[in-house]
Amino acid sequence: MKQPYKFIAIEGNIGAGKSTLARILSQRMDAVYLPEHFEDNPFLSSFYNDPARYSLQVELSFLEERYRHIRNAMKNEGPMISDYLWEKSLVFGKINLKGEELKLFERIFHLLANQLRVPDLVIYLHRPPEKLLKQINLRGREYERNIPSEYLGKVGAGYSAFFSAEKRMPVLWIDNDLGPEALAQHVLNLSSRKFSNGLQYNP
Repeated sequence: MKQPYKFIAIEGNIGAGKSTLARILSQRMDAVYLPEHFEDNPFLSSFYNDPARYSLQVELSFLEERYRHIRNAMKNEGPMISDYLWEKSLVFGKINLKGEELKLFERIFHLLANQLRVPDLVIYLHRPPEKLLKQINLRGREYERNIPSEYLGKVGAGYSAFFSAEKRMPVLWIDNDLGPEALAQHVLNLSSRKFSNGLQYNP
């Protein structure tokens, strides 16, 4: 089965199942897997304990790491599956930063944006906050234990606003009520179809 999309990015809220799906798809499609190395961010734990103090540090660190990772991956000529979209930095930046810090972050983001390849297809996994919290608790990362439902709601709204205005690539919004294997098969079937640019709900 020929795949019309060479570079697929998986996105979603915290705990939506991005990494699991991306790993399965990369194996089934014989593609390079590009995981987000969020655990390498030296400010992440401090951010969850004191967001007001560490927001700029954590967002700039993520921005640089994601930029470097995707930039290096652009050298690859084969199919790729990433478990994040580089532009997620802007989504989270608008949630976590304010005032002059947000303006600075946006300037840096836009300086880098045109240097990176845009995915051929984005899969967005949607889950309501209560299901996200259940998954977050199950995976047991200590620094995530106190994430409030309200924050997950803001992240979901941020993604919705961002993708509603996205016209550069197809974005497939999928309500993730399936198990990992069934979800992977569903996405694999979708990836064999050609979609127009812009946001499309539950195709």
